[in-house]
Amino acid sequence: MESFKELKDAINNNIPIVWNDPDPIEGNDYTISHIDYIEESNTWDINLPIIIQYNNSGSESEIFLHEISLK
Repeated sequence: MESFKELKDAINNNIPIVWNDPDPIEGNDYTISHIDYIEESNTWDINLPIIIQYNNSGSESEIFLHEISLK
């Protein structure tokens, strides 16, 4: 993803998104099931960490916007 607007649009339109883990574990499902609330703001920095849950198991990680893509 290149912008928070793109991420918010995907969330609002129920488009599945995935975490592109830079050190993936084979067999893990990196589909994002939850992202902490993203508020309306023009001041979001793309290097701001994002807390996600993935794998439908509650696994949690702190990642960056550029590590997220559409599934």
